[in-house]
Amino acid sequence: MARPLAASCGNQTFCRLLGFAVALAGAAIAFGAPPAARALGFELVEVADGLDDVVAVTSAGDERLFLVSKEGRVWILDNGAIQGQPFLDIRDRVLYTGEPESEQGLLSVAFHPDYAVNGFLYVGYVARDGDAVLARFSESGPNPDQASSGSERVLLRFTQPGPNHNINHLAFGPDGMLYAASGDGGYQPEPRCTPQEGDNFLGKILRLDVDQRVDTPPYYAVPADNPFVGPGDPLDEIWALGLRNPWRFSFDRQTGDLHIADVGHRLREEVNFLPAGSPGGQNWGFKMMEGFTCRGSAQNCTQPIPGCNDPAYTPPVIDYGHDATHCAIIGGFVYRGNAIPQLRGAYLHGDYCGATGLLRRSGSAWTREELTTRLPRLLAFGEDANGEPWALAQGVLYRIVDLVEESTVSFAAPGFVATEDAGSATVTLRRERADGDAGGSGFDGAVAATVSTVRASGPDAGVATAGADYVAVVTRVEWADGDGADKTVEIPLLDDLLLEGSEVVDLALDDVTGPAVAGLATSQLRIVDDEAVTGPCVEDEETLCLRDGRFALSATWRDFEGNTGNGRVVPNGTAETGLFWFFGPLNWELMVKVLDGCDLGGHYWVFSAATTNVEYSLTVLDTETGVVRRYDNPLGVAAAAITDTAAFATCP
Repeated sequence: MARPLAASCGNQTFCRLLGFAVALAGAAIAFGAPPAARALGFELVEVADGLDDVVAVTSAGDERLFLVSKEGRVWILDNGAIQGQPFLDIRDRVLYTGEPESEQGLLSVAFHPDYAVNGFLYVGYVARDGDAVLARFSESGPNPDQASSGSERVLLRFTQPGPNHNINHLAFGPDGMLYAASGDGGYQPEPRCTPQEGDNFLGKILRLDVDQRVDTPPYYAVPADNPFVGPGDPLDEIWALGLRNPWRFSFDRQTGDLHIADVGHRLREEVNFLPAGSPGGQNWGFKMMEGFTCRGSAQNCTQPIPGCNDPAYTPPVIDYGHDATHCAIIGGFVYRGNAIPQLRGAYLHGDYCGATGLLRRSGSAWTREELTTRLPRLLAFGEDANGEPWALAQGVLYRIVDLVEESTVSFAAPGFVATEDAGSATVTLRRERADGDAGGSGFDGAVAATVSTVRASGPDAGVATAGADYVAVVTRVEWADGDGADKTVEIPLLDDLLLEGSEVVDLALDDVTGPAVAGLATSQLRIVDDEAVTGPCVEDEETLCLRDGRFALSATWRDFEGNTGNGRVVPNGTAETGLFWFFGPLNWELMVKVLDGCDLGGHYWVFSAATTNVEYSLTVLDTETGVVRRYDNPLGVAAAAITDTAAFATCP
């Protein structure tokens, strides 16, 4: 009788098809592997984009890659370019909604091991009536880049009760048999019991001999050594059961071992493993088990099923919980290529929510290494004829060209200083490895980041203004593969004759690309006024001195015609009050008071009134401390009175 297997999440969106995408905050990743000593990630090369409907990448054993699109077409990628005509077009029989997250359509293609001779390829799709279909097509004789849509031979067609968890994946095993993974028939709040029922193909791995009955229906034979061959259920085609949504599985091209990534429901994601030569018959436990977790539910089951942790169930080799980047596992394959030696023997996998990882086996022990690379909306890994890896995420096809140690890119200091008259300020960026080394060589991958000047905000009026104090900069900083040398960015400074004290501009580092993350991503540049006085203010026609020279005041203005200038001092001010004029000495535009409020609130106060609607900036400098406050009025706005009773916390 049928036995249980493990579940995958599902819903009526593609995200849910692949996994319960609602992050379960705080869920632990519980596969027991310690954190990696090195921060490793994939180095990716983008090959093609705009592939929003593509869900699988496969090879026919030659230099071409085949991209499987849900809409019902298969495209050829050859020499880095997608051909203009599809290899196969069966849109006329495929159920395709056009919704990006739909789980229906054409989902998998597998080429016969002797494809070069017989031209056979096998596809799994959802038909217009909602049924699941496994069919064979043939290459069109004279054109190797064209399959005949009219050559279809249907091997299996069965009812698909829901719009998701379909015939998800096809692959030929080392025994030459065709294996097909079928989901449990679609999402329900309480999952279906179909993976434990032997009278259907849902939640199962099927095994067919497609080299028998090639020309007569059903165009396959049941292998005599299938585990359930004989009278009664389970059905003879079933090779293993108890799976929820095995979106992708693969055979190790060197050992023949099988890895199955089964998408979880609301609890766990899992990887199941069978060594080469397994006779089949395994039950991975869904829906009673989800990973190593007991769900304890037999609801919707038409017959009794084994209880939690029953010996009838085969446990996974790893499982892990959900969080913001871990949901809906996407199976890959064991890397056996030659271009990335440090990846050899590792099982690549990831999650629809973005996480990627490597799984390694040593005897009976399994360890999982979390990678730094994040690939949101990851749908598939693929390997080409040479065993080199590819990844498909967010509609973009990538070549995985290396496994690299991630570095950190940071500002070299939380702050930088330059004098106003220096011409430019030098800002230094540093690239650092996880082991703390910085500088020199030995850094993996090309890395880049953007450095920007951002006007500082907050109560401090000593804020540098782009175009008046410095030239705004947005620049890309790049490190080549192996390069760890410090990089510098020059920020041009603008000199003026105003007493301003020190002014600051914020610096931001973002848009880090390559195998790197941002470390210290903010810093600040302090521009020291070269006109700063070392003693009391000395008044002139553009500088107003108040409170016995303790405070130096200056102003600038701009009118509607674009005329600009410095405010001029009106003579005969008092010790605490002064006036500026912009357009004529007999008509003051700006009156300023600096009052001693130290006994009341521990601050000097600044008050001001203006009779203008032109743009102006008022700067007040404490010459003893260098602290500056600046007050601005925009063009065309009637100047509001300034009342700042916390201007300078610089009382004696």
